[in-house]
Amino acid sequence: MKNMLATSLQSTPNPSPGPEARVSLLARYALLRVLLGALMVIAAMSVVMVLAENLPKPARLLWPQLLAAVLMAAAFRFYALRIDRRAATEFAGAGAARELGLGLLGGALLVVTVFGALSLLQVFHLQGVHPVGLATLRSFADMTLVAVFEELLVRGILFKALERVLGSVPALLASSLVFGLAHLPNDGATLLSTLNVTVAGVMFAAAYLASGRLWLGIGLHLAWNFCAGHLFSAVVSGHKAEAGLLYGQLAGPDWLTGGAFGIEGSVITLLTLLSACALLLALARRRSRLLPRPSKQAVL
Repeated sequence: MKNMLATSLQSTPNPSPGPEARVSLLARYALLRVLLGALMVIAAMSVVMVLAENLPKPARLLWPQLLAAVLMAAAFRFYALRIDRRAATEFAGAGAARELGLGLLGGALLVVTVFGALSLLQVFHLQGVHPVGLATLRSFADMTLVAVFEELLVRGILFKALERVLGSVPALLASSLVFGLAHLPNDGATLLSTLNVTVAGVMFAAAYLASGRLWLGIGLHLAWNFCAGHLFSAVVSGHKAEAGLLYGQLAGPDWLTGGAFGIEGSVITLLTLLSACALLLALARRRSRLLPRPSKQAVL
């Protein structure tokens, strides 16, 4: 009997694991969810852009970029609901037009402020005006695609995942540093330009925190790129300048003009962005949207 009991005890299967043991890898590891979400957004954009490449150039005006932006937003919504297991509030319709409009206005004012200061310092000289044409629409569509893509990846996916593990401020700093370092390989990048882009990342994340959605940050991002690159025909993040609405000449030391990287490498831009960051972070704090580090230890 004793031997039979011992044999029975040895052959008894282990108790079924508790709820925590059955948690999937996606639920446990934030960075795994980030990687999957990024792949989904990139795939949504790539499918549209690859298919559009097979069409004649006149048939590729505007719609591929805008369709890709819509599909990326849909992929992000699926990621938030099914992978990250949370409400997809980033594209809530209530207040969307107002927040997007404020972002567009704010981004334009920031660029005009930088060029206005450079003009007062006599390092920017306006030389002429080009007429509005299809290039303006094409540039706006391209910058819309860039703004939606980068805000979804860095703020909607990376920042949000880090915030749930680290809290708002560490997540803001970490995701913004990733954003800044991602621009380091661009032509003309310097330590100052990397710092500026990192601070721009703080501004976009602060816009996300202050509003609770992505509309405000997308508007800021879109208007910054469009106004710098097309309104003032300037280099943006090291990318080659193209003829825009206004054109002029930047002449002076690189720390002031931004050099080959564009105005994002200027100390004037740094001061302007820091002012915007302070305003948005103060607004986020007043609205009690700065979350502390969770008491329960989470896993990156």
